[in-house]
Amino acid sequence: MSELFRFPARALRDAATDSRAFRVSRQVRFHDIDAAGIAYFARVLDYVHDTYCSYLESTGHGLPQVLSDGEWAAPIGHVEVDYFAPLAFGDALEVVIALAHLDGSRLTLGHQIVRQGKVACVVQTTHVFVSRRDFRPTSIPAGLLQHLERLPKA
Repeated sequence: MSELFRFPARALRDAATDSRAFRVSRQVRFHDIDAAGIAYFARVLDYVHDTYCSYLESTGHGLPQVLSDGEWAAPIGHVEVDYFAPLAFGDALEVVIALAHLDGSRLTLGHQIVRQGKVACVVQTTHVFVSRRDFRPTSIPAGLLQHLERLPKA
């Protein structure tokens, strides 16, 4: 197995996104904030996971159906977050799947969380595609792979 791929955090922050990137708009909700009045640090993981689920749905591979079919899953093998600015209650956000890196059974997605036109944080998620029968790594399903290959690359 090859070494874990990582996008450099500042390069991911500064990456220009194009029409191939996948975007979802959302707001920081009241129940997302902590006692300091900003989004609780782990909440951004919910934001990118929700965006990932929306992306899967847009490709015809909605997570409820994938799990119901029982053939494959793509659990998170690694995640990391870099914060550049706080997120506050009511902030309008754009959550962007800005970059993708494919490596056998692994998919690394580079996400940007944008507030007021500036990247407030970046998240990297590495998904490992596995067979639901034995949880061993498996190839990314061909139909999904065709869509993933259209996302911007580093």
